[in-house]
Amino acid sequence: MLKNTLKHVISGAVAIALTLYVLLQVSLTVGDMIEVESAVYGETVRTVEADAYIFRDETPVTVAGSGTPCFLYSDGEKVARGADLMTVYRSAADAAVQEEINALEKKIAILERSAIAKVYSTNDLETLDRSISERIYSMISSVAAGSLRFAALGEDDLLVLLNRRTAIMTAAGGYEMQIAEYRERISQLKSQLTETPLTVRAGESGYFYSATDGYEYIFTMPLLRSLTLEQYDSLRDAKPRSTSNELAAGKVVSSPRWYVTVSLDKKTLSRLTSGKSAYSLYEIRFPYSNGISLEMRLDRVVSQTNYDTAVAVFYTDVITQGFNYTRSQPVEIVFESYSGIKVPAAAIRVVDGKIGVYTLNGTVVRFKTTTVLYEESGYCYCKAPYDDRIDHLSKTALSLYDPVIVSGRDLYEGKIVK
Repeated sequence: MLKNTLKHVISGAVAIALTLYVLLQVSLTVGDMIEVESAVYGETVRTVEADAYIFRDETPVTVAGSGTPCFLYSDGEKVARGADLMTVYRSAADAAVQEEINALEKKIAILERSAIAKVYSTNDLETLDRSISERIYSMISSVAAGSLRFAALGEDDLLVLLNRRTAIMTAAGGYEMQIAEYRERISQLKSQLTETPLTVRAGESGYFYSATDGYEYIFTMPLLRSLTLEQYDSLRDAKPRSTSNELAAGKVVSSPRWYVTVSLDKKTLSRLTSGKSAYSLYEIRFPYSNGISLEMRLDRVVSQTNYDTAVAVFYTDVITQGFNYTRSQPVEIVFESYSGIKVPAAAIRVVDGKIGVYTLNGTVVRFKTTTVLYEESGYCYCKAPYDDRIDHLSKTALSLYDPVIVSGRDLYEGKIVK
C-alpha cells in the first residue's frame, strides 16, 4: 500500500516537472510574452438614478354607464376639439363588428397611401429598398430589446413601403380593386349592427390616449404649480380614483409639454445643477421606454429648509410615439459624460512620474503619456492628444488605434520584443 502511494507521488512530481520544463522551453522559444490591445474611441456617462413621477395636462374621457368602446384614434394621435373619439356599444357583438369595420377602414387608408403616383427609377427603387430595410431593422432591434410596443409602431409604415414595392414590381400601380372589395365588406358589416352606438367626442383638442390609470385627478397641473414637499411625499400613498357608474374611455392630453419630477438629496441635486444655466438641457433616460434618452429643461427646484431633500421639476415639449407614460417609474439623469481614447485600466502605468502606456511600434516598445479622464468597469477613458481631431496621431502621446501593451515582463522604453 505504501509502495503504491509512494509510486503515485513520484509519478505526480515527475509529471509536474515535465510540464514546467515544457512551459519554460515554450517561453524561451516564443520570446517575450505580451498582451496587446488597440486603443479605440469610447464614450460613457455618469448618472443619478431616481424614482420619478410623470405629470401631464390630462382630461379623462368618461362615459356614463357601461359598454364596450371602439376607439377611432391610436395612442398619441392628435385630435381636434369635437372630433369623434370612439363609439360605445352596449352589445359586445356589435362592438366586435365595429372593430372589424375600423380595421378594414384602416386597411383602405394604408392602401390609398400605397398607391404609386409616379414612375419609379432604379435609384428610387434602391431608396425604397433601403427604407424597407431600415424599418425592418428598427423593428427587429425593438423586439430584441424586449419592446414589442415600439416594434408594432412601425407596422403601418412598413406595410405602405412593401405595398409600393409590390405595385412597382408587378406594374399594378394601385389597389383600387382591393379597396372596392373592402368597402363592399364594410357595407355588409354595417347592415349587421343592431343598435345605434353612443359617439364620444373630444371636449378639447390635444393628444388622445386610450389607457387611464385613475391618477389623472391627482397628478394635476394645479398641484404641480403649487407643489410643496409635504404634498409630494403624500403622492407615494395616493390611491387611483375609480367610479363604478362611469366607463373610463381614455383621456386627452391638451398640451405637448409634460413634466418629470424627482426627489433627490440636496447635495446630489447641487452636483447635478452645478455650473448649468437656466437654459441648460439635461439628458434623462427612461428604462421603461426601451432606454430612450430625452433632453429636458429644469423648470424649477422645490426646496424647504426643514427637508434634506428637494424636488427637481423637468419638462419637455417632445412627444415620442409609443413612449411609456407609467405614472411612477425609474429614471437615470446624466450629470457627467466622458469621451476619448478607451484602453484597459491594466495598461496604465507611471514611469518617471509620468502617467502613460507602453505601446508597440513594430517590435520596439515605446512609452506614451496620457491623461486619464475617467475609469469604469476595467477601462480608462483618456484625453486625445489633439482637441480638434481625435484621429490625429502623436509620437509621444497615446493616440487612437495605438497597439497598447496590457501585460508583459520587464517593459521599458526602447525594448526590442522578440
